[in-house]
Amino acid sequence: MFFNEIKNYRFPLWLTVFLLLLISIPFFIFQENYAMAKVSGIVLVCSITIALRYWFAVAKNRNNVVARVILNKNDLFDLERDFKPFINYDNESKKIVINRIGILLSKVRFVGPNDLLLDRRESIQMAFIYICENWTTNFIVNSNWVFKLSGGTAVNDSKFEYFLSLDDLRQKIDQIKLPNI
Repeated sequence: MFFNEIKNYRFPLWLTVFLLLLISIPFFIFQENYAMAKVSGIVLVCSITIALRYWFAVAKNRNNVVARVILNKNDLFDLERDFKPFINYDNESKKIVINRIGILLSKVRFVGPNDLLLDRRESIQMAFIYICENWTTNFIVNSNWVFKLSGGTAVNDSKFEYFLSLDDLRQKIDQIKLPNI
């Protein structure tokens, strides 16, 4: 789509158009040309709507905004089943953790032993463990991160931001300590 490529707001152009349309309305009314005043008003409203969409698209493109992944009821059921203490959290704390998992799922690449993408449940488990182990108030995620779940022992490789072996994953699922939110 056209809006995905734009990076410049072009405020002077839009402000000039708005100013001319606003000035034309009383001018047409003064000349008793009410139909043109109405048309100018309609064009003004339409141009403001288009400008707002344009500006929001530019802001999204400039800031590299990625929408977080929304966890469905099945994901939440699996999360509560896999991590028993998660059930005891109050709703606000659960909401924070779930939002952070969604951000991680949208920006981070989760790979398995053969560098193939993990399935959704394992990705959510890894994201939850990462969040619990690296809890801070300011949550920063880089879109270049790769989380690795290896088949054997975890190998420290600089291209992976976070890595676990399958044994470590199973062990941490049973012994994870939830952060104090």
